[in-house]
Amino acid sequence: FKSEARYLVRRKDENLWAEVLGDENAYRRQLIDQVVQTALSETQDPEEISVAVKSFMTANMPNELIELLEKIVLDNSVFSDHRNLQNLLILTAIKADTTRVMEYINRLDNYDAPQIAEISIGNKLYEEAFAIFKKFEVNTSAIKVLIENISNLDRAYEFAERCNEPDVWSKLAV
Repeated sequence: FKSEARYLVRRKDENLWAEVLGDENAYRRQLIDQVVQTALSETQDPEEISVAVKSFMTANMPNELIELLEKIVLDNSVFSDHRNLQNLLILTAIKADTTRVMEYINRLDNYDAPQIAEISIGNKLYEEAFAIFKKFEVNTSAIKVLIENISNLDRAYEFAERCNEPDVWSKLAV
């Protein structure tokens, strides 16, 4: 299925993608595997990546989309630092597989941290939101998550001591 996967990626045809990713395709899984393992790792064309990602989203295949984005973003491709792909990987994990979110937050550096943190809070992923704020040194928001969402004043106090910033201490005092 390698040749078919390469052809599919290079064609950049959304209708063809829809046909291939349809439930009625008996060879869908094998083709997806080859797209992820071979075809997309070989491409240098951002449009090929874009069409593939959009097609997986349209087909409502979040787990396969995570697989595809992991290969592109985590396996040191030319697109590893692409902000939108990193955002999409984390956001897809928030919706489809929350067990992976913390790993992505820790491994990736080029995503829209404040927005991702707020979306994490909205999905009750408080530790993940705290980790994002802490990683990007948005310490007043980090302590706010500890106090308001995680409800752990001991951790908030320890965090305030570590940061030793007046704004962080004032959040703890309120």
